[in-house]
Amino acid sequence: MKKLLVATTVAMALSATAHAADSTAQLKVQGVLTNDACTPSLSGGVTIDFGTYYVDSLSSTDTNQLGHKDTTLSITCSSPTKVSWTIEDNVGGAADIDILNSGFSGSNVYSGGSSAVNHFGVGKTAGGVNIGAYAVSINKNASTADGTAQRVIASINTNTDAVTGWTKFFDVSSYDYTETDYQYSLSLVTPTQPIAFTNAVFPLRIALAVENTSTLAITDDTPIAGQATITLHYL
Repeated sequence: MKKLLVATTVAMALSATAHAADSTAQLKVQGVLTNDACTPSLSGGVTIDFGTYYVDSLSSTDTNQLGHKDTTLSITCSSPTKVSWTIEDNVGGAADIDILNSGFSGSNVYSGGSSAVNHFGVGKTAGGVNIGAYAVSINKNASTADGTAQRVIASINTNTDAVTGWTKFFDVSSYDYTETDYQYSLSLVTPTQPIAFTNAVFPLRIALAVENTSTLAITDDTPIAGQATITLHYL
């Protein structure tokens, strides 16, 4: 489907001087029309199923680490396009717990915190307790653009200037967690700026943990139900 992208900038200059006041204002409108279109998709579908866990098999005192699942985010464009992506939690209420993933190299723990931007919620118990949290990480060593390994770069959502807005993704481990305040793209080693691609691949890892059963106090079947939205941004 063709996309119509129109970016409008309004610039006004008003004079408030006491003498020779200028009673005019300038309005500038600019935009881009493009036929380029990109589509995101996840390998294996959009549902990451961690299966069923019996409460009596979980710890009553410690955070329960339920492991990780791997998937791949692919972005396919009709022609070479500079595009980034963001991920946003649709559920909220992530539990204040650490998330451990033994499949990572380097740092294995996602820091807890009720406001941690790298935690995503999975719902509440019937008693209103946050069940747990999951984190989504990118394998930056295996991300590719048109079949060639490229550097994963990140930018705070409010600063995507082509020169100053982008930085190399974190160096903690092969996988590093995504944050809702950032958007992600691919670049050459230098300069650190987004490159145009027709097809990009970002291997993702989803790690899940739930609260101890004493905190959860579950008496009925309780679904783990997380949901997040991945959005593409044309640059």
